[in-house]
Order: sequence, then C-alpha cells, then structure tokens
Amino acid sequence: MYIQPNTVIKIYSGVPLDNTYKHTLYFSTIANQNAYFHGTQSILKHTLPVQSYQRVVQNKMRVAVKADLLYDCNYIAFQNTNFGQKWFYAFLLSAEYVNNETSEITFEIDVMQTYLFDITLKSSFIERQHSVTDKAGDNLVEENLAIGEYQLDLD
Repeated sequence: MYIQPNTVIKIYSGVPLDNTYKHTLYFSTIANQNAYFHGTQSILKHTLPVQSYQRVVQNKMRVAVKADLLYDCNYIAFQNTNFGQKWFYAFLLSAEYVNNETSEITFEIDVMQTYLFDITLKSSFIERQHSVTDKAGDNLVEENLAIGEYQLDLD
C-alpha cells in the first residue's frame, strides 16, 4: 500500500535549548508552543514539506539540504501528518555530507518540548527561586543553615 509522503520537517538556528536541559522553555498551551516554533521566522531556517515518514527512535534523517547550510543549525521539529498531528522536537547534534544535495542529520528527541502537554506537572518543592523584581533586599529569607564555627587557616 502506497502512503504519500506528507511529513513536514523544520530546521532551526539559534534555538536557546540544548540536550543538557539546564535551561528549557515552558509554554502554558500548545498554541503558545506552536507560535514560538512555527511562527518565529527569526529562528526558522528551512522548511521541508512532503517528506517521507521520519522515525523517532533511529535518531537520523536524510534531508535535501546541503550540509554547509546546516552547520549553524541546532534544532529540528517534524510532524508525520499521515499518522497524527504530534510535533516531535529534537536537538540537532550533527549534519553530515552525503552528496551535493543531501545531508544526514543526527538528532536527539527533546523530551521536554515533545511531551510537555502529554504529562501532568505535579506540585513540587522549590528549593530556590528568583524574586519577581531585582531590587536590593527584595528576597531576603533566612535559610537557617547550620554552618558551624568559623575557622581560619593562616598558613
């Protein structure tokens, strides 16, 4: 049975995310997430419509973009529209030359952005947080840490 290629691949440059997850973006709705990833033209570098089905677990895909045009890219998104409306977001780890018109992208799924609206965030204990403003003395809270007696080493 022939399935017409209908996957959309988007390639981004300058997305402020990486696979260390030290920093991530939080969106309160899918519409806000879509507005950022699919509406912010300053980060979108390539849009490839009508592509073949992309597998999530293989972590590689071939695209009809010259490798030199991908070296400054750091993020991708793809949607297998023949099989659902879910967008998969991923960190672009490398782009390798295959031939003059094709590159192989190695990627790692960004589990935070891909599954953000498939999970329920529960109440959590926050160890530290930033104050709303940056005024001096705005967020002074005694931590009651037992630090013991000060000792000086004069050697």
